[in-house]
Amino acid sequence: MRSLITGASGFVGHHLVAHLIGRGDDVISTDRSTDGLDITDAPALLDLFRRHAPEVVYHLAGASDVGGSWSTPQATFRSNAEGTLNVLWAARESGVRRVLTVGSADVYGRVDAGDLPIREDLPMRPVSPYAASKAS
Repeated sequence: MRSLITGASGFVGHHLVAHLIGRGDDVISTDRSTDGLDITDAPALLDLFRRHAPEVVYHLAGASDVGGSWSTPQATFRSNAEGTLNVLWAARESGVRRVLTVGSADVYGRVDAGDLPIREDLPMRPVSPYAASKAS
């Protein structure tokens, strides 16, 4: 399978790259720190998707600093909400069969013990700019 991973150099990304290569996938890795691709640049994403024609996209890229999101809420929102929208748009426009986007339990805010284990139908109550960007 031809797989494209955004955020491939991040905490989870390098493990996913190794796993997919180990199972025989043809992996295209992209990350702002290695190739400079900015997921908020929709035309650049579409070009990348069209050039590599992935069958599946694992979208891991984005802002991940919860504490830092308080001082850079606009940049956090652009990266996480607009960046994800751009990935989904580029995938649709280039015929990608599947997209996996990584969310965050932070979208649920403070959770009471009675709400555990968290289910996806729990109401979202983000309490930080990061959480709001992921909920978006």
